[in-house]
Amino acid sequence: MADPRQVERLVQHVQRLPQRDEYWVGTHRLARLWVTPRNAPPYRPYLTLVLSQEGKIVRSQVQRHPPTVETLFEDLLRAMRRPVWGAGRARRPTRLYVDHPEDVVALTPGLAALQVQCVYRHPLALADAVIADMERSLGHATLLPGLLSLPAVTPPLLGHLYQLAAQWYQATPWHWLNDHHPLAIRYRPEDPLRYAVVMGSGGEVFGLAVYDTLEDLQRIYQSRLSPKQLAQIVTWFVLFFEAATAMSFEDLDAMAQYAWPVAAPQAYPVFGRTTPTQEIVLPTTSDLLWMEGALAGLVAYVATPLERRHGGVHPADVTCVVPLVGGEAPVQVTRLGLDTVLPSAQTTT
Repeated sequence: MADPRQVERLVQHVQRLPQRDEYWVGTHRLARLWVTPRNAPPYRPYLTLVLSQEGKIVRSQVQRHPPTVETLFEDLLRAMRRPVWGAGRARRPTRLYVDHPEDVVALTPGLAALQVQCVYRHPLALADAVIADMERSLGHATLLPGLLSLPAVTPPLLGHLYQLAAQWYQATPWHWLNDHHPLAIRYRPEDPLRYAVVMGSGGEVFGLAVYDTLEDLQRIYQSRLSPKQLAQIVTWFVLFFEAATAMSFEDLDAMAQYAWPVAAPQAYPVFGRTTPTQEIVLPTTSDLLWMEGALAGLVAYVATPLERRHGGVHPADVTCVVPLVGGEAPVQVTRLGLDTVLPSAQTTT
């Protein structure tokens, strides 16, 4: 923040500038891109942008922390006194449109002294377009759509999924479940079984892989094909835990807006479905609806005392009624023996 005396000198200088009958647009936002310092954790910067009514950038700032009211006012003064190259001469606009109502209250007194009216307007289509272009050019990547873009996926449903995912991560099921313990899950009696494998016993990728049919699960266990070849014949639904950089910005923004939980800095939940080209894309709505019940059942399952034999976990069958956003439903979780997915000659290994 500049010295108050320096800001006052800026105000006096700007008061002497000519005023043009035009409007400007001002906004500040958490950017949808990552800055990745070499020796520090990645972070999302804040963009402050001032545009003329022609859509030209008058001033822009990229900061690590959200701007204060004092910083915003100083940026506006400097934009008027010295616009960036190509944005025209130094001048005062007659109106400034901003998309944060609290900014109107905070900036109005200072702008009134400059005979500039401050007006709330949301959305600011002009700023949206310019910032989206900046994010694409600076981020060098295609922005992933968020889970709330899926039909019938609501904030309450997604919030419950994130809560269950955090509980699942905190239960650390990979400490005693691995790919020798595939699980059959029936969510609602009328629905078909799906088959899940807990990921994480190797200490690398933590989460859950879900296969739509027993045949798909058997292909994974029995096939001698390479991962690339397998991906062309089997796709699966996956939940894995990663750093925030693995999530879509839409989901991160929704998580902040609704204060949804995260179990740990490296445990942001990512839901997706594999493709034949080994990519992870958005799951289907039915995947997420199923996962709500299945995760609730799995959280209850790992909390159930299970018999342990010879250092392993004895197969168990647990049925419970779980609470959902829309009510409740029965879920059955059954641990399968390896003889279900492997030829009998291989089950002794």
